[in-house]
Amino acid sequence: FAWNVFDDDRLQKNSIFLTFSTKPKKPPTITMKAYAAAVATVLFGASAISAFAPSANSITTRTNGGVANTKFSSALGMADDEKVFDQEAYIAESKEMRLKYLEEQAMFALKIAVENYGNAVFPNAMIAGDVVITHLLHRMGYLKDGAAKVMVVDTFHLFPETMDFLREIEEFYGFKAEVFCAEGVPVGDKAGYDAKYGANLWKEDIEQYDKVCKVE
Repeated sequence: FAWNVFDDDRLQKNSIFLTFSTKPKKPPTITMKAYAAAVATVLFGASAISAFAPSANSITTRTNGGVANTKFSSALGMADDEKVFDQEAYIAESKEMRLKYLEEQAMFALKIAVENYGNAVFPNAMIAGDVVITHLLHRMGYLKDGAAKVMVVDTFHLFPETMDFLREIEEFYGFKAEVFCAEGVPVGDKAGYDAKYGANLWKEDIEQYDKVCKVE
C-alpha cells in the first residue's frame, strides 16, 4: 500500500488517502490490524495510537516441567485477568467516590448559604432531596445552633403520612420546623380551613388556592 497526496480541485487540497495499487507486483502482505493502525494514525495521530497500544513487555516464567510460559503485560491482559482487575469492586469504588464528591459539594453550598446570608431557611416537602438537605444541615450542626431553619407548607391537602413523617424527622434530628398554612387558620386545622376557604377551592379556583395555601 502507499500514502498518496492528491491536489485536485474536486477534493480538499492536500487530503491524504490510503490506497492500494490496482496491479501490485507482489500480493499485499498488510494485515487488517496494520491497516486499521495506519488509518487510526492518520485520523488521531501516532501519539494517540501509542497511548492505547498494549506494551510489548513480557514476563517469562518456567513451569515445573521446565516449559517456558510467557505472559504479555498489557492493559488488555490486565482487564482479562480477574485476579488483577475486579470490575465489581471498581464499580463500587466509583460509586463511593461519586457520592463523596456530591456530599462535599452539597455541604460546601450549604455552608456558603448559612454562613454568608442571614436567616437561612430551607424548605422541606418531605421528598428525598429535601430530606437529604435536612440531614446535611444536621450533620453540620446548623439545626442545633439555630443557624438554619426548616420550613414546611401544609396545604391541608397532603397525605396524612406527610405530616407524620415530619414529626419523625423533627424527633430524629432534634429540631422544630416552622409550619406555614393558609392565613387565619391554625396549623393542622383542616376543618377551619374548609369553613373559611371551602374544601373544594383547589377545584373551583386553582390560582386562588395556590395563593391562599402556598404564598405567604
